[in-house]
Amino acid sequence: MSAATVSRSVRSSELSRNPAAVFKAAEDGPVTITRRDGESLVLTKSSDAKRQRAGLELAAHLVAASLSPEDQPFEERLRLPFPWTEFLTAEDRATFAKEVVDVARACAAVSQFDHLLVTIKAWQSTAEALASGYTADEDLDWLDEPVHAPDPRTE
Repeated sequence: MSAATVSRSVRSSELSRNPAAVFKAAEDGPVTITRRDGESLVLTKSSDAKRQRAGLELAAHLVAASLSPEDQPFEERLRLPFPWTEFLTAEDRATFAKEVVDVARACAAVSQFDHLLVTIKAWQSTAEALASGYTADEDLDWLDEPVHAPDPRTE
């Protein structure tokens, strides 16, 4: 059996007979290993499992912040799990709070948390830039047209 013919679900005997094909299939996404004598198992890349756990951890922080005492606005309660929000303006903290909740809900609906991780990292990068002294009124040169940059790996 070639890797191209391995489906998203295989019997445990197929894993024993042709592990390379099953492992190759797992590179493209989770593969369910069915067993006659027990519950099915899922073979997935470690990096995918780590990203899912990280996304769920972020979602747990959001739930904990939402359940905190309501004597302060939600965006202020997010300072505990995300202390870097201190560097954002009050308006940006409110925008962050709304966006992160919307993205977390959407991610939970499809059981994929990559977009939540990207959203949090983008806001954190903004906070880091502000903490480093960047201000929006700096004199920046914006490009009118995209500029092609050569791939340094091919040089």
